[in-house]
Amino acid sequence: MTRLKKTELEISDDQFPVVGIGASAGGLKAISRFLKAIPPKSGIAYVFVQHLSPDHESSLPELLQKISKIPVHQITDDIHLEPDNFYVIPENKIVTATDGVLKLSSLDDKRYKVKVIDRFFSSLAIVHQGYAIGVVLSGSLNDGTLGLEAIKAYGGITFAQDEDSAEYNEMPASAIHAKTVDFVLNPEKIAAHLLHINTPFYNNHINSTSEDKGLRDEEVFKQILTLLRVRRGVDFSFYKSSTLKRRIVRRMALKGTDKPEVYLSLLREKKDEQDALYNDMLISVTNFFRDPAIFETLCTTVLASIIDQKKNGEPLRIWIAGCATGEEAYSMAICLTEQLGDKASAMKIQIFATDISETAINKARTGIYRPTDVEGVSESRLRQFFNKIDGNYQVRKSIRDMCVFAHHNFLKDPPFSRLDLITCRNVLIYLEPVLQKKAITAFHYALANHGFLMLGKSESIGKDSDLFLPYNHAGKIFQRIGIPGRIMQVTTQGSEQNFKNVDTSARKGAEEPDISKLADQVVLAKFSPSGVLVSDNFDIIQFRGKTDAWLAPSPGRASLNLLKMAREDLVFELRNLLQLAKKNQTPVEKKNVAFSLNEQEQFVDIEVTPIVKPESVHYLVLFQTGFSPVRKRPSSKAGKLVESDKDLRLKQQEMELAQLRAEMRSATEEQEAAHGELQSANEELLSGSEELQSLNEELETSKEELQSTNEEINIINNELTGRNEELNNARVYTEAIINTIRDPLIILDKDLRVKRATDGFYTKFQVTKKETEGEYFYDLGDRQWNIPLLRDLLENILPEKKILTDFEVSHVFPTIGLRIMSLNSRLLEGLILLAIEDITDKRKVEQGLAEVELLFKESKERLKLAVEAAGLGTWDYNTLTDELIFDSRSKELFGLKPHHDITYQQFINMIHVEDRADVDKTLKQALAGINNGEYEKEFRASEGVIKKLKWVKFKGKAYFNAKNKPYRFVGTSLDITPQKMHDQTIKELLQHKDDFISIASHELKTPLTSLKASMQLINRLKDDSFSDKLNSLIAMSTRSLDKVSILIEDLLNASRINHGHLALNKTQFNIAKMVDDSCYHIRAANKYAIITTGDLALEIYGDSDRLSQVVINFVNNAIKYAPESKDITIAIEKQKENIRVSVSDKGPGVPEEKIPHLFERYYQVNGKNSTYSGLGLGLFICTEIIKKHDGKIGADSNLGQGSTFYFTLPIK
Repeated sequence: MTRLKKTELEISDDQFPVVGIGASAGGLKAISRFLKAIPPKSGIAYVFVQHLSPDHESSLPELLQKISKIPVHQITDDIHLEPDNFYVIPENKIVTATDGVLKLSSLDDKRYKVKVIDRFFSSLAIVHQGYAIGVVLSGSLNDGTLGLEAIKAYGGITFAQDEDSAEYNEMPASAIHAKTVDFVLNPEKIAAHLLHINTPFYNNHINSTSEDKGLRDEEVFKQILTLLRVRRGVDFSFYKSSTLKRRIVRRMALKGTDKPEVYLSLLREKKDEQDALYNDMLISVTNFFRDPAIFETLCTTVLASIIDQKKNGEPLRIWIAGCATGEEAYSMAICLTEQLGDKASAMKIQIFATDISETAINKARTGIYRPTDVEGVSESRLRQFFNKIDGNYQVRKSIRDMCVFAHHNFLKDPPFSRLDLITCRNVLIYLEPVLQKKAITAFHYALANHGFLMLGKSESIGKDSDLFLPYNHAGKIFQRIGIPGRIMQVTTQGSEQNFKNVDTSARKGAEEPDISKLADQVVLAKFSPSGVLVSDNFDIIQFRGKTDAWLAPSPGRASLNLLKMAREDLVFELRNLLQLAKKNQTPVEKKNVAFSLNEQEQFVDIEVTPIVKPESVHYLVLFQTGFSPVRKRPSSKAGKLVESDKDLRLKQQEMELAQLRAEMRSATEEQEAAHGELQSANEELLSGSEELQSLNEELETSKEELQSTNEEINIINNELTGRNEELNNARVYTEAIINTIRDPLIILDKDLRVKRATDGFYTKFQVTKKETEGEYFYDLGDRQWNIPLLRDLLENILPEKKILTDFEVSHVFPTIGLRIMSLNSRLLEGLILLAIEDITDKRKVEQGLAEVELLFKESKERLKLAVEAAGLGTWDYNTLTDELIFDSRSKELFGLKPHHDITYQQFINMIHVEDRADVDKTLKQALAGINNGEYEKEFRASEGVIKKLKWVKFKGKAYFNAKNKPYRFVGTSLDITPQKMHDQTIKELLQHKDDFISIASHELKTPLTSLKASMQLINRLKDDSFSDKLNSLIAMSTRSLDKVSILIEDLLNASRINHGHLALNKTQFNIAKMVDDSCYHIRAANKYAIITTGDLALEIYGDSDRLSQVVINFVNNAIKYAPESKDITIAIEKQKENIRVSVSDKGPGVPEEKIPHLFERYYQVNGKNSTYSGLGLGLFICTEIIKKHDGKIGADSNLGQGSTFYFTLPIK
């Protein structure tokens, strides 16, 4: 199935549920039951997608509207979804959901490979998220399974029809087996359950994307998260709340409650519901080679670059973070195998695949996937990297061995290290920014210098990240910047009480605190004094206000460290204040700190305030101008002193002051010298301290790397322990297999001595262990295995190819006689496993089968020839898909072209309208099992399809499944039109025969009766020789005898014609004279005027008597059928190479449609009940006489105007 990408579609703003319903075979009955149970007002939109024949126009909307309480529409392009409406897919279309509308697209030439239900369900899940509901009803195959999986992954609810009510259970069973179904019910109960789910609470919260649409009881929501953290060890506090709420509300709907506190109580009591909610939280949608174009870029550029930079023996290390069920890890291993080719075995490849879900990890370790899971894998890759097991696909061991799967939380557990590539796709989108930043930091730490990171299409490393550079924008591939790695510690776990006391609105503001904004809050609180914002290392991050009075760049290398930029007199106090604030994490201040500025003494108040963030601590240092102490001046009103005493005292004080100044200067100089020495020592100590600090950081880094390495070792150790158990089990299993194998099996060491043999070997060759084990293989028995070719294979070819197959040995063994043995060998860890199979009987069977196959082939050829000779066609009707397959002969029989397809209904429509109902009834009786499903029927094909009527005979048999339901109907077709025509001809001939016998009897009986009466009268009058009556009777008798003679002659001629004995006595004669002689007796009667016209001198070579018979027949017919016409014209004409003789009368004429039948045997114009005498043989005999002369015979007639009968003869 073509999987839809999330980026192709946008989430809909519609706030009502949309139910997608999929069905196939038997779906009409199921959807009818479902639709009847839907009330007029449910607030839900329904979309029905069914497998329909692309060539058959669907009338489903009209059928469903008759039983529906809501409007039913056939989907048109861009139709808008509305609640309480039912939408039906048209034939030959694919439907996808977009933002509130349905889109149609045509099926291409590969339409039968497109899973229309999966495609629609997947788009429905992406667009409608939690409002999407999927229902799979009766149907065959597995369409809908992947679609339900997508709906469930995006927070929707899924249903499947139960086995008892589904007419075809394959589609529902596939979805249930894949564990993508929430409810298994019959159609009526599914409809009822939808109404229970569609509550105001569900609609208000299922698609919660903003804070004002969260759970009504936020405290309960936090308690649910706390419960999961305590019970399952995973803290979801910094996961995106909208996603978490959607998952919780979905589980509440499945449990039939819209009260969060009730669900919390249920969650505390039911461990299985805790597991279900936990699994819903971690559900993921993944597949092999996801986003093929991006994966291709990764393989051809990134992996190729990594491989090129690897030195000999250096491992290639990859981490698949959030690997789900392992598809991406195995895709990476396959990609590496293809990229490396023959070098794959030489390079050590380590793929660490981790996930927080133990269920997913356990499935990934098995490497077994359903056919639907590997639909994105090409056929060549399936053959090369997968084994088929019980209808599923398992990744081959060589690929599985490259991957190490482990339960691991990269937000909490130590990361791996020295990695070349990390992929973490579609995981960060479910985390809040603080956790995203932590993950990016951890990935940076885990990667080797210039390693690569690949994220999902909707993810990024953050705008302010200084850890990675973009490598491929489209593929979201980044490269590590070579700065020291660090681990960002974020405490996400908190007590349940803390969750209770956090307000929703407050939490939103605290999720990602901005340093600048926090600093603004503090500064504003202090009336915006000047200052700086520094990091934990006292590096200045931001200047606030004018600070040049206290800070200035120091000479030398540029630095933004506060202690290096501060005025010299302020450094000591600043360092003390910063260290005190850092130690106690509380604000500290000192007022009136003196310093010198422009050779004047100044004072400043300094305040240091810590700003604590979850991932770091900063300090805000504020400066405010201080005040110098005011000295009191002496009163001007004091009494005057004696001038001398005043001067003396002043001088004395000046001397003392000078002395004190000198002493102070000396002490100051000494102090400055000592300070210089101390400062020098201090600088040395600082230098040593920095070195120690650097060494300590290196030790910390080494410690963290050792912890990561230890974690990797523990994971690998767990994996090795599991594999060791598997090996032990495999060894025991292998031992059991070897001990139970009946066929001979021996194990040879590297020197080709027998190390072990199975009981089957000893039994087969009737030897003992003593005679076998430890012996040289070629010395066994009578050295029957000492064959030069076998020695070469075992000693030279096997060590290179590792395997030897189907080597045959034919030998007279000393204990069992002449046998044929097949040897198969494999090299395993220095041992040779040699299996010996006795194929003597197999060869005999194969020889017999070959003979049977030859006979079968010959029989098949004979059958084919017989079928073709018999004109048989074959047909195959699939009752599940309504597909009727005709072979070429059957298509030819029904006037179809080779490329035409046909359905059952189209076949019925091709039957003659009078036979359709009977044929359909008989077919359905066979499908119902009557007469063991056998079927035989003769019918007529419709004239409208093949232009003329044909008779067809169908014969077939229906086949039934285990449930006694028909699934296939096969048979033959035969054109029996010739047979039917033959039968009809025979029937007509028999009727003609009966008619002829009746007519002949009548025609012979009449003159004979007359003759008999005449003879009786003659007998009475015999003594009266002069009686006039006697002469009349004799004439009458003569005519009767003539009539009988003519009838008998006609019969004899017909018999001669039938037996081919009609002979001609040809001579050259004049045609006119022959005509006159033929008509003499008629002219003598003086009743008719016979006129001969034309070329009276023409002569011809022929039988004069036979042609005279034709002319007489034409003239007698004119007299018989045109008694009122006294003129009969005989025309003799020459026409090129022929002579034409015609007889014309002025009688009533012959209908045009009867003219073609005049020359048929026994035919009479007025039928058997005609008043005219005759047997209907005259013109038939004439026709045969003319044919014997290579001529032609015919007639022209116009009703009411007369007729002309003619024949033409070639002039020879």
